Amino acid sequence: MLLAEPADTLRVRKMDEVVVASTPKEHTSLRQQSLSSSSFGIMQLQEEGINDIKDLTAHVPGLFIPNYGSRLTSSVYLRGVGSRIGTPTIGMYVDNVPLAGMSSMDQDMSDAERIDVLRGPQGTLYGRNAIGGIIRVYTKNPMNYQGTDIMLGGATYNNYRTRVTHYHRPLDNLAFSAGISYEHLGGFHRNVCNGQRADRSNDIAARWRGIYIPSDKVRLDLSARYQWTRQGGYPYAAKQGDDAGSVAYNRASSYLRHLLSVGLNAEHDLGGIMMTSTTGFQYLKDDMFMDQDFSRQDIYSLRQKQLGKVLSEEIALKSKGAGRWQWTSGANVQYRWLRTEAPVTFYPEGVDWLSQLINRSLPDLTAYGMGPMTVTLKDNIRPMGGTFQTPTLNTGLFHQSTIAVAGGLSLTVGVRLDYERYEMTHNAPGSVYFDFDIDGSTPRNSIHLTNLNVEPTFLGTTGTSHLHCLPKASLKYDLGRTGNVYASVSRGYRSGGYNVQMISELMQAEMRRLMMESIRPDMPSTAQPDVSQATEYKPETAWNYEAGCHLDCLGGRIAADIAAFWIETRDLQLSQMAESGMGRVTVNASRSRSIGMEASLQASLTHALSLNAGYGYTHATLRHSGDDDHSDDYLVPFAPQHTLSLGARYAWQTRGWLQHICLYAGGRANGRIYWTRENDLSQPFYALLDARLSVTHNDLEVSLWGRNLTQTHYDAFCFVTRGQVFSQRGTPLQIGLDLRLRL
Repeated sequence: MLLAEPADTLRVRKMDEVVVASTPKEHTSLRQQSLSSSSFGIMQLQEEGINDIKDLTAHVPGLFIPNYGSRLTSSVYLRGVGSRIGTPTIGMYVDNVPLAGMSSMDQDMSDAERIDVLRGPQGTLYGRNAIGGIIRVYTKNPMNYQGTDIMLGGATYNNYRTRVTHYHRPLDNLAFSAGISYEHLGGFHRNVCNGQRADRSNDIAARWRGIYIPSDKVRLDLSARYQWTRQGGYPYAAKQGDDAGSVAYNRASSYLRHLLSVGLNAEHDLGGIMMTSTTGFQYLKDDMFMDQDFSRQDIYSLRQKQLGKVLSEEIALKSKGAGRWQWTSGANVQYRWLRTEAPVTFYPEGVDWLSQLINRSLPDLTAYGMGPMTVTLKDNIRPMGGTFQTPTLNTGLFHQSTIAVAGGLSLTVGVRLDYERYEMTHNAPGSVYFDFDIDGSTPRNSIHLTNLNVEPTFLGTTGTSHLHCLPKASLKYDLGRTGNVYASVSRGYRSGGYNVQMISELMQAEMRRLMMESIRPDMPSTAQPDVSQATEYKPETAWNYEAGCHLDCLGGRIAADIAAFWIETRDLQLSQMAESGMGRVTVNASRSRSIGMEASLQASLTHALSLNAGYGYTHATLRHSGDDDHSDDYLVPFAPQHTLSLGARYAWQTRGWLQHICLYAGGRANGRIYWTRENDLSQPFYALLDARLSVTHNDLEVSLWGRNLTQTHYDAFCFVTRGQVFSQRGTPLQIGLDLRLRL
């Protein structure tokens, strides 16, 4: 049977007490460490409707993960640090196995037993791409759960879900679990051009986990997860014009993904030392098609295909026991191979639009008695873009020590050396046919050339490497049963990379250059743009200064966590639309500063009533905006200034047919959110209300739930392209019913 632990006291039940998770690098629970964190257990995950990482938005102070686009997009913002494309700023681990990139973070987490969010740079122990923090997901342990869990759910907007998971322990030292789930969503947003829902989706996920303990010194934990996703996506609506507020584009967008993750954790007790080996493999194959003009016009589209494989290995050693000195050391290596195809295809209206762009850049010769110069592109333009291979190698060595100084005072110091090399091999051929005309005042001043051809092509390999030192130091004072206070400083970094979509921009510039050379062969030839300089963005680094406390009051009935932080970031990576509108690119701002605070509270008021609250304030600014007309620093786009969550749970036992009744109601809020670097578009502060009523009879649980019960209208995402503003509206009011059966 799958049994829940009864709440038999008024004491707040903390997740790292209820769920004991094996962590290869840490010695103490999260609230005993000198960092700011949040944890969610099974009950809270179910009541608050958290099935994937996007559902964590606002439940964690300072965290914002907007739900827009498709599962390709996992934009995570924490403490003013975030990412829309490229490398992530938040590391994500499932059962201690790292996920490689943003394309794999948005996946089904319905079998999660516990989710931890650690805020602030975690680079010393976790390395690159943890500059904002990490998210750790722990799935149900088949050693502790046995039986079969069946879930059936239905909701408005043709949203149906089903899940079956079986947990079995045939031997005392052997246990496994296997499950499969399916979800269908009819879609929230209708495309008025074709009458279909733009964001409909289907997901199938399968997972397996096996634990074998051959001796009291060795433990093996093997897991595998596969998810197949087919969805529409990108329901972006113009904010002006005849179709204002409506999704209206002629070519249906789509996203298809195959995602496989395999991980092996091997623990070996060496006496006074625990050694852990974590091996991970990840396979990603996806296909994204986007009507890039987002309009009824047939201008151009982007198709991006990725094929990625990642192999990682980490060896960690940590001391055992509760002595005055506790330490952790280790080494890791990760190799990622990624092949990307990203062609931009122009349709007849797009060819005319591109011709207009070119003609506007041609010189004016009317002063010389010659008419305007005109370029007319032919319809047979070869798609601009190409094939890119971007392998990345990362290795690291780390050590961290915690020393009990005196009384309740302890000192933690650590350092990590990370080496990273990333490359780009590009193969981007092009071919353009065009006519050229000058209507002069006399036949001698007129020029008519037809069926000219140029081939803007980029072939080559470029690469760079970086070495980063990631130190950490903290002081903590233990207040006994009351809690602890701490102060810390740490450094983190986010990898650099290459903007493969920028090649389309370069090909346009190269096309114009070659056109002028073909028209005027006597003109001096100019060099092809430097691909490395035009496409590379540098690593982002940050220093985090933090002070906080973890407090337990009234005999453990109230748990409070408070933290204040100051983050100085160099080479902040910002995502923006390319100048032509053909995709997004990452650019570096020189400096940014993020100042803020986080507070969370859990209170057990009675045996039946409990409350939770969380609030985060972030003031993140670009220190050098480069705009002399703007006297103040710009605020970092996509990072909300305020995040707020409030929740209340009331549960009671009965002696009737309904043995357990639980009512949960919670609100979550974000804002203000600026969408552009210039801060000229924003989403004001908004709030959503969710609720769930669950009743239980024996092994059957029935839950009625609602999300966004106030029908709040807000933008989940907004951007500007080709001088037009587009947005995706947030998820509307949704009502659903879930049935869970435990056998």
